[in-house]
Amino acid sequence: MAVIPEGATWIRFPRFVGDAAMQLPVLRLLRQIGVGPLVVWGPRSTVGLVEGTWFCDATLADEGKPGPLAMARILRQHRAARSIHFPKSLRPALAAWLARVPERIGVDESLAGPFNTHSGPFWEAEGPFLLRYHAVLARRWPDLPPMPFADFDPGVAIEAPQERYLCFMPGSTWPSKAWPVDHFRALLLKARAEGFTVAVLGSPDEAATCAAVAGAEGLDLCGRTSLKEAAAWMRGAAAVLGNDSGLSHLAAACGAPALALYGATDPGGSTPWGPRSRGLRKEGIPCAPCFKPACFTPGHPCLAEIGPEQVWAELQALLSV
Repeated sequence: MAVIPEGATWIRFPRFVGDAAMQLPVLRLLRQIGVGPLVVWGPRSTVGLVEGTWFCDATLADEGKPGPLAMARILRQHRAARSIHFPKSLRPALAAWLARVPERIGVDESLAGPFNTHSGPFWEAEGPFLLRYHAVLARRWPDLPPMPFADFDPGVAIEAPQERYLCFMPGSTWPSKAWPVDHFRALLLKARAEGFTVAVLGSPDEAATCAAVAGAEGLDLCGRTSLKEAAAWMRGAAAVLGNDSGLSHLAAACGAPALALYGATDPGGSTPWGPRSRGLRKEGIPCAPCFKPACFTPGHPCLAEIGPEQVWAELQALLSV
């Protein structure tokens, strides 16, 4: 691990992969305007994504789930000059305030606003999530350039297929955000018939879902890759398909042509931020978006009515970009 520099800007990473992926454009923007050195800290699972990459100068993984006092001691020990904390949590803002970090930049949510020197709303703001972060950063740097795409290169080698391949990510934290497994399976068979290898990615707890999608025809990588390796697979893919999930956001951050399917949530704010990414939802469903973890409408029409043929057509459009 790199030596942690004193007087650095500390960027707090969240625990969810999608939220962490949305910090990658923030890191690129900070590099672009010459802010540095940069220290990324937070949960080990997400901080490891940027360890050893161009996106930061050092990383520090949490030991357990530290409270504000423990976090403040770390910031004070390394004489942090600035804390940027976009998780919707009081802990990092309070810790930076307790540590007397000179600049504390974050969102208002979870009562964190009063502890920040530069703060702004997130949930009450409008537009894509990355532009909401940009608006907060602009309170510190008024002449800030536009939010860039991350173009994240994890810097790891994988044994990718020789032929063109697609990545499917059928997992989701909420059942209401999951496109039907049968639809994923039908699309995989269509892609194979068209000459594509299909790699199926996911976390270990999504193993049954991924296995059902992959069958004997797909390449089941569920639980067999690190987060960096998954990013490398997606960066090299001809196109990537997923639900509104962390891996979809990471795919977009890698610059992959990424299609994310939306049901219970709204693509207006959370469409993955990338140069070749888009969100797809079924219009005319009165209960969508409901923002509920479970669907209470028979048949789950907001996602079930997005057919494999329509999704294949959307992927074809991405492949031609």
